[in-house]
Amino acid sequence: MVRLGKRVVILRLVAALVAVLAVSITVGDYYPEIRFRLLYQSYECGGTGAPCKVGERQYSALFPRGEGPFPAVLYFHGSGGTGQGSIQDIDLVQPFLEHGYAFIAPTALEISYYNGPGTGWVWALGPDERDDFGFSSDVITDAVERFPLDPDRIVVAGHSRGGSFAWYLACAERDPRFRAFAPINGTPLRDQLGPCAHSGFDFDMLHTHGYDDSVIPFGGSTPKPGWSGYMGAVEVVDSLAALVGCETADVLRKEDFDQRAWAGCPGDSSISVLGFQGGHRVPKWWPVEVMAWFDSLRPSKP
Repeated sequence: MVRLGKRVVILRLVAALVAVLAVSITVGDYYPEIRFRLLYQSYECGGTGAPCKVGERQYSALFPRGEGPFPAVLYFHGSGGTGQGSIQDIDLVQPFLEHGYAFIAPTALEISYYNGPGTGWVWALGPDERDDFGFSSDVITDAVERFPLDPDRIVVAGHSRGGSFAWYLACAERDPRFRAFAPINGTPLRDQLGPCAHSGFDFDMLHTHGYDDSVIPFGGSTPKPGWSGYMGAVEVVDSLAALVGCETADVLRKEDFDQRAWAGCPGDSSISVLGFQGGHRVPKWWPVEVMAWFDSLRPSKP
C-alpha cells in the first residue's frame, strides 16, 4: 500500500508538471506580450509608461535579463513615432532581447509637416537651436549610468525619417561611440549628405531598403522646386564608396534580400545595401541580419 501511495504521488507530480508546461506553452502561443515581458529586466525608468528623462527630453529602453554589460541598438523612430511606441513593437524588439541586445529608443520633438505637426528628427540646427545629434549622445551617456550598457558595442538604426537621421548622424561623426549604422528605408536628401560627402567616412554601414517603397523610393525621388528629393539607397552608398576608393560592389542574392557589398574600403570598413521585396516597412528578418552583421565586424577602432 505504501509503494502504491508513492506511485500515486509521483504520477500526480508528473501530471502537475505536464499541466504547468502545457499552460506555459499555451500562454506563450496565445499571449506573446507575456512572453515578451519575461525577456527584459525592470528598472525605475525605460519601460512601458516610464521613459527615462534627459533634461526636458526622454527615451525608452529595454535590457535583457542577465548581468551585462550588453550591446545595444540605438533606434530612431519614423515621423510621428515615439520611443515608447518603438519598444512596444514586439516583432522588432524581441529578437534583439533574445540575443542579448538592449534596445534604446529616444523620442523626437515635434516639427512641422505639410499636414500638420508631429515628432521628427532634425539634422541641422534650426531657429530653436535643437541639437538632435547632441541629444543622441546624451541618451547613451545617461543610459551607461543607469543600465548595464556596453558603450563600445552600439549599433545605430532607424526607420524612415529615423533612418535618414541615422545617415546624418553617421556622416557627422560627432560621437566616437557611434561607428556602426543600420538605417531602414531612410536616405539623406540630395546635396545635403553632410561632411562625409567630401571627407569620406570612418564607419560601418548596413542600409536596408524595400524595392517597392513609395514613401522614400529605393531609387530616390525626383527633385522639385523647393525640394531636393531623397537620394537612392544604392546611389548614396555608391557615392561614398567611390569617394574613398572602395572596390566595385558584389551582389549576393539570398532568400529574403539582395545584398550589395562594397569591398576594399579604407580601414576595412563594411558597407552594404540590402534590398528586399516590399515597401516602407521593417522586415521581420531585419533584426537577426543586423546582429549577425554587427557581430561580424572587427573590434572597435581606436
